[in-house]
Amino acid sequence: MDSKSLGKKLKSYRAKCGWSMEECAEQAGITPRYLADIERGDKVPKLETFIRILNVLSASSDDVLQDSLVIGYESKSNDIIKKLKSLDVTRRKQALNIFDSVISSLEND
Repeated sequence: MDSKSLGKKLKSYRAKCGWSMEECAEQAGITPRYLADIERGDKVPKLETFIRILNVLSASSDDVLQDSLVIGYESKSNDIIKKLKSLDVTRRKQALNIFDSVISSLEND
């Protein structure tokens, strides 16, 4: 498991909520020190604690864990699709051409 990535994602969600470490930890029923250890990637929470933190932050487990899961690319792919849909047709075609070009160059390496 990529504990550093997990910690960064949780910290990012906490920042989006506008919460201090103390506020978030209190809501999750853990100490601020333990939350700091998790956010730094020094500790990985037990499943029960992880779920409480996710619920407090209204965070998606697949988003938080995507860099640690073998299928994590699917979540990232969905994010890319959403971003592509927000573009006008011309820019969408440009983005897809760039993406195709990058994939082709990686296949040829």
